Amino acid sequence: MARGTGAQIGMLALATLALIFVTALVLAVAGLRPEDGDGHPLSFGKLMWQGLMHTLDSGAVGGDSGKWSYLFVMLGVTVGGIFVLSALIGILTGGFGQLVEGLRKGRSLVIERDHTVILGYTAKIHALLNELVEANSNRPGASVVILASRDKVEMDEDIRSTLGDVRLRIVTRTGSPLSMHDLALVNLAEARSVIVLSPEEDAEADTVVLKTLLAVSKAGAHAGKPMHIVAEVKSEKTLSVARMVVGDAAGLILTPPLISRLLVQTGRQSGLSAVYTELLSFAGDEIYIQAQPQLAGKAFRDALVVYEDSALMGVLTADGRNLMPPPFERRFEPGDAVICISRDDDTIVLNGRPTPLDEAALAPADQHAPPGPERTLVLGDSERLDMVLRELDAYVASGSTTLVVGEEEGVAARVDAAGQLQHMTATYRVGDITDRAVLDALDVGSFEHILVLSETAGRSQEMADARTMITLLHLRDILRRSGKSVPITTEMLDAENRDLAAVAEADDFIISNTLVSLVVSQVSENKQLAKVFDELLSPEGYEIYLKPARDYVRPGVEVDFYTVVEAAARRREIALGYRVAARAQDPQAAYGVVLNPKKSSKLRFVENDRVVVLAER
Repeated sequence: MARGTGAQIGMLALATLALIFVTALVLAVAGLRPEDGDGHPLSFGKLMWQGLMHTLDSGAVGGDSGKWSYLFVMLGVTVGGIFVLSALIGILTGGFGQLVEGLRKGRSLVIERDHTVILGYTAKIHALLNELVEANSNRPGASVVILASRDKVEMDEDIRSTLGDVRLRIVTRTGSPLSMHDLALVNLAEARSVIVLSPEEDAEADTVVLKTLLAVSKAGAHAGKPMHIVAEVKSEKTLSVARMVVGDAAGLILTPPLISRLLVQTGRQSGLSAVYTELLSFAGDEIYIQAQPQLAGKAFRDALVVYEDSALMGVLTADGRNLMPPPFERRFEPGDAVICISRDDDTIVLNGRPTPLDEAALAPADQHAPPGPERTLVLGDSERLDMVLRELDAYVASGSTTLVVGEEEGVAARVDAAGQLQHMTATYRVGDITDRAVLDALDVGSFEHILVLSETAGRSQEMADARTMITLLHLRDILRRSGKSVPITTEMLDAENRDLAAVAEADDFIISNTLVSLVVSQVSENKQLAKVFDELLSPEGYEIYLKPARDYVRPGVEVDFYTVVEAAARRREIALGYRVAARAQDPQAAYGVVLNPKKSSKLRFVENDRVVVLAER
């Protein structure tokens, strides 16, 4: 009875066989066998067949004739058959119900091939799925399989209510990513990539990720093929252990430093968040790595203008080194691949036709004074506060100061955890950042930059964003009353809450969950991009900056983008796009950001317009 539906049906079959065998034996021994049409007694086999028919069809007893003793024996067989048939119907009904319930709970094997597997279900899942929909828009039959310790019906309804009808097939399964048995449900052997999401609000999140990576690696070993794995990791200490588990080829994304770098870089440059969102999203132009053998022998500086529809950023050398960018005089070698921004991989073609350069349109080379000390205000006791302070220290000039305001439970410890800072001094005050009296006492107009961090400890995502919005509203009101303007960068967790804070500047937001999802989706489609993003977001080497357009070309003069590329190259920089100040508040125009414009397109920059460049400082 404990062995399931199949064993129970087998038990009933044996009981039925025993019943009809005993019935036939009794009839044969007692001499009660009826005669056939030829007047001969029925054989033993015919007696068993007649008993089986009475067992399965209770109406067959009405057609019996013969001695009363024979009739009573067949009546007994029929009554026994009623019990057997009733039990069989009950078992089949229960078994079918269990099968349907198992399907509802997502416990069946998937049959997808060349699919993306997502292990875990967190707040990042919606942004991640949106990007995968865009990434796979030109792949017919593309699919994503999600395995998480949540009810399948709940996941399906949540995804349907958020994404609506999309062309991408999304399959959910209920199970633990830590279990080899449950991992077998998602057909890892046939997957094109595996994404491991870090659990939220779990002190042992990295331990869970490591165990999941071990299970995935084991499954890959059984399949006899390497897995393309992308995983979120929260602690740098875990990174080395994870590398031992999955090797150097896996895309391991250290999310707290990633968000901290974006916060710090964006806090120092208005509009940079829109640049990164545009660059990381599959909806627009994105980064590709592609072999270009026809460039062999050409200097990198000369190659900047050989593309009309793509923007060259760097080189992936034949021996696997990322040069972002290489020395401008370096010549392409056989086996080198270009790292560039383009609309699609088939738009990376050497179709550039630079026009004669108008030297008069170029801006004179200015000698900029070195930056002086800065004052930065950081509001919020975030889990990544110490990382933010260390990242900020790498950018500011010596003698800079930073004031941190946060809740008593953690702000002092996190400031101390930042360690000895080289270029700035960090101090702290204890206070509630949503309290207007606390903010009024800070003289916020005296700071050059303000960062508002999300306070997630002990709070839901919605509550953390609500506190952030209250703080932002107070700051804007204080600055408006004082007649001062200070750029504010605000971290939010949910993109929908950005619209609720419409009184803020459009470029003031870092949607941390969304940006992490963008990076994860990009690396899941191309594992080589992990090192590219690490280079871009590191304070060492070249990074993305938005610099005044007047530093490159004269304001009001019509030029093409080839001219801007040449002006940037003379400064040892790479022009990637521009930002129109007049559209900085328009979300439909990507907040004025245009990446990888056609180089032959005519432009006329005005005051406050900016050029997006890859530069050393």
